[in-house]
Amino acid sequence: MRARLVLTVWYVVALTLALAACGDLAGDDEPLIVVATSAPADRDFVTYEHPSGVFVLRMPPDWVAGDLPDPNGVRVQFTSLEGDQAMTRLSAYVVNTGQPMTPEALAQAVDAYQPPDDMAAYNWSELDRVGQRDGSQRIRGVRTYPALGPRSMNIFLQGDGAFFSALEVDVTGADEETLHTLRTVINTFRVNVDAELEVGVVQQARVGVTSFSGVVAFNGYTAWTDRDGTFHITGEVINTTASPLEALRLSAVLYDSQDRRLAEQSDILSMDVLGPGQGAPFDLRFEEGKPPTTVRYDLNVAARDALYAVETFYGTDNFVVANDEAVYNDRGNLVVRGELANVGPSLATAVKIIVAIWNDQGQVVATETVFVPKTQLVPQEATTFEVTFYELGGAAVTYTLTVAGTVGEVPPG
Repeated sequence: MRARLVLTVWYVVALTLALAACGDLAGDDEPLIVVATSAPADRDFVTYEHPSGVFVLRMPPDWVAGDLPDPNGVRVQFTSLEGDQAMTRLSAYVVNTGQPMTPEALAQAVDAYQPPDDMAAYNWSELDRVGQRDGSQRIRGVRTYPALGPRSMNIFLQGDGAFFSALEVDVTGADEETLHTLRTVINTFRVNVDAELEVGVVQQARVGVTSFSGVVAFNGYTAWTDRDGTFHITGEVINTTASPLEALRLSAVLYDSQDRRLAEQSDILSMDVLGPGQGAPFDLRFEEGKPPTTVRYDLNVAARDALYAVETFYGTDNFVVANDEAVYNDRGNLVVRGELANVGPSLATAVKIIVAIWNDQGQVVATETVFVPKTQLVPQEATTFEVTFYELGGAAVTYTLTVAGTVGEVPPG
């Protein structure tokens, strides 16, 4: 990444990685299904059904559901606001194994999902595994994360037809009201055995989930409205882990003074792979504008360890940028232009320029991503680029510039 004009000062609001649970949601003999009463425990909840139709549950109306990328099935995180902190208390994971979930098959899937050694490289201390009356399994344990420390976890695993599902519940520090809510949500979880879902392989979670403490960070974020009425939340995401991340999905939720959710917007980060300590800008755009009763917003990000995109990712170290400058054109638009060359060992395809504009307070006030004119660059080949900004959320003081592409095959001869 290249910075120009002045140095910027970064500040970080930390976010969490993965799902965890000190506490207990069910005793050894406590049934998962709660007997209905005249006032159902989920009476004020709303129904959430996954777009694939594979599962449904009831949840509080202020919970935010966010799909996480998973190559084998569906995985959804559910985030709630506790005070001024966003907490991911629950995630749901469903895989079509392609075979009936017999007791033996379920046992194998349980071991694959949560083996004795945590395959996500976090310290895992298992407390117990308990068979429930309905044939499901419950695992209690403590995971220790580099930034979060020990987190107490309850994991509920079950088989329905050919589907294997896992509910991961973080009950660390949860009060009785929160525990009651979690019990109620879990008891409403249902799998649709007739849903169409491609066959996958059960694997342990290797994804990032958000709250305001952890290993993925936001920096320099701000909000503004452009001349067309589009509401922007701009900033930078930083990978504070020691491993590269991929498939980063960001989301923002707008709330009113009574903590009612007014609007939500999500997007995929332009940077395909975010290396350790690396940052990348984002711009979440609410095309319908900001609701007039909005008083605050929450930012969330989900990611996974780089397992797939990293194999073909051609990072910024393979490029050299020269003669770059920021100027205003005759229409008053800010233009960042220059030259770049592929100095790496491979053919580069889909080369893109990611530019962020910063103000004097260290905030991102605009970001754009543009592909270079040439569809591919052989080693030592150069090209020009130009990135135009039609709207800015503040005075432009400096800019950062990142180049990335995809590895291609150099043609023979």
